[in-house]
Amino acid sequence: MGKKILVLAGSPHKRGNTDRLADELIRGAQEAGHEAEKIYIKDKKISGCLGCGACQRNGGSCVQKDDMQEIYEKWLAANVVVLVSPVYFYTWSAQMKAVIDRTFAIEQKVKDTEFYLISAGAAPSEDYMKLMLESFQNYIGCFRAGGNKAGGCLFGTGMNKPGDVEGTPSMERAYEMGKNL
Repeated sequence: MGKKILVLAGSPHKRGNTDRLADELIRGAQEAGHEAEKIYIKDKKISGCLGCGACQRNGGSCVQKDDMQEIYEKWLAANVVVLVSPVYFYTWSAQMKAVIDRTFAIEQKVKDTEFYLISAGAAPSEDYMKLMLESFQNYIGCFRAGGNKAGGCLFGTGMNKPGDVEGTPSMERAYEMGKNL
């Protein structure tokens, strides 16, 4: 039986380098018999976390009624969650960061989930992605319900403009990552 994969695309640009890497992961995953759905965060109405803590007191229901409700439902139904974000100043895009902060509402419900990170940026080497990787690893550690783990990370470097990812080894690695979920 295949896995259910949720891919959250956190770039403000469709068809950019991170989006193309996500597409390759999805292609590999689908060829391996998995079900994958990609959500473009930029197309959703998602407000920033209010920090009110109501979700922690009421069983995980955020007081804000926006498109995060749909994401919560799909997230909790997924076996695999792939966070896809370009690197902006060494870390997440604003779109992805808003989603990350809002998952505080479901923090205690997320269990048995495998997490992946796909990121691309202009940096010349993966050394520049260290903060992104640490943030990803620490974020997964916030979900304490059990059985959650980091499955892997893929970084595309030296990608200054849309399309720079085409024909790079990162595309093949994304495809293989998807095939091996």
